[in-house]
Amino acid sequence: MTVTGDRLAVSGGLRAALVVVGMLMGAGALRAQDTSQVQMIHPEARPDSTRPVLPAAVLRDVLNAWNDSATTRIAGSFMLPSGARLVGSVATFYGSIRVAGELIGKATVINGDLVLESGGLVRGEVLVVGGRIMVRPGGRLEGGPHRSYPIQAQLLRTPAGTLVVRPPPRRLGELATAAASFPVGPLKTTLSIETGRTYNRVEGLPIVFGPTLVREGLPNLDERLDLRGIAWTAPDRTDRRADFGYSAQLQFRFGTARRLTLRGQVYRVISSTEEQPLSAMEAGWSAFLFQRDYRDYYQAEGVRGFASYLVGHGLTLSTSLRRESEKSVPAGDPISVFRNEAWRPNPLVDDGHYVSWRLGADFDTRNDPEAASSGWLVRGWWERSRSDDAAPLAFPSEVRDPIPPGRYAFSYVRLDARRYARFSPSLRTSVRLLAAGWVSGDPLPVQRRLSVGGPDLLPGHAFRVQNCAPAALADPARPALCDRLIALQ
Repeated sequence: MTVTGDRLAVSGGLRAALVVVGMLMGAGALRAQDTSQVQMIHPEARPDSTRPVLPAAVLRDVLNAWNDSATTRIAGSFMLPSGARLVGSVATFYGSIRVAGELIGKATVINGDLVLESGGLVRGEVLVVGGRIMVRPGGRLEGGPHRSYPIQAQLLRTPAGTLVVRPPPRRLGELATAAASFPVGPLKTTLSIETGRTYNRVEGLPIVFGPTLVREGLPNLDERLDLRGIAWTAPDRTDRRADFGYSAQLQFRFGTARRLTLRGQVYRVISSTEEQPLSAMEAGWSAFLFQRDYRDYYQAEGVRGFASYLVGHGLTLSTSLRRESEKSVPAGDPISVFRNEAWRPNPLVDDGHYVSWRLGADFDTRNDPEAASSGWLVRGWWERSRSDDAAPLAFPSEVRDPIPPGRYAFSYVRLDARRYARFSPSLRTSVRLLAAGWVSGDPLPVQRRLSVGGPDLLPGHAFRVQNCAPAALADPARPALCDRLIALQ
């Protein structure tokens, strides 16, 4: 049985969304409810470890070219008209170079394009970052080498006119972080203690601490080791949850452009079932302020291997293999600022050991990862999982067919595609397609299931207004029980 619903909803004047929901296994009618108490901050940011960055050697070349006192520096675009001749090094910052005359020397374009018009000539070394080289019919590009990289250089101009690397912006979740760095032989060691950048009814405020060891500067290799202990501040009075968590992660990045990444990890963490409707940080603020936790959780303990390759032009391919024990954990009783009621129970999951293999692809051409106004962001993956000792929960047949204890396997896919466009300084638009769910094998376990509703994925409607639970299933935890989901915003 397939149920679909169409709604145009507005949440707190912040988003208007057209949502088309396709779900298997039945659902109740949509019930509108105000959710304006949760304010949207921004979509969850791309993790720093997967965000495309300029190779370190290229960034050095850019800084050396601009900061050279013999370079003619231009902040903005530059046009060399027809009949004009310029000899020497030229660099632009956040601007393009258009050549209709003759440029003899080194040309460096930082976050712009090099355009050779008809009759234009550039003879010498060319380096373009954050843009491309375009040669019109009749234009000539001679000498060399000629290099271009589409990834923008994150740089700042100093009062003296030189360029320096822009420090990464501190996010709201990073404000409560203390760190100290010092060299130990060829390694840079950083000791840190910080929050887990979230707050929930299972962990409370997780405190994460430990060292990071980084080795950089080798021509073809970067090494990084992260060791973390995790203290959960919400007490567990049932002894079903471990006393503490941990994560040990070793990462290698290979090649002069650092395109290939290999990573191994052992861990015991609290994971969320659905990565929606809000990001982890937004869900944390909602829980801390209003006692509204929009996610569910389980304990994951295991080992994971990961590999990715940056193909170029914003495309990254990845694969991973993990084996982990997934275990139900209860809700605790952490404090909340404006409410002091009983927390929503944390749903049970299908406990067991799961072996999962994932293939994924990311395509990111956004002009700004934090506040995009143009470009694409597409993330998708396919995953195959199996278990030899799972203990499935019993559900009515309307939810899923009975699963005998022991071995079973299933496949799952997820696609999140977003398109950003800017039509004028005051008019922007963004479109998002989200599709996820079961594709083959046995029915999905509870911790892989889906729902729709809440302040983000279905603005203006109640949390999990569509969760595919039959009326006979009166569960105060309101678990997500849908097999499939399609949404368009």
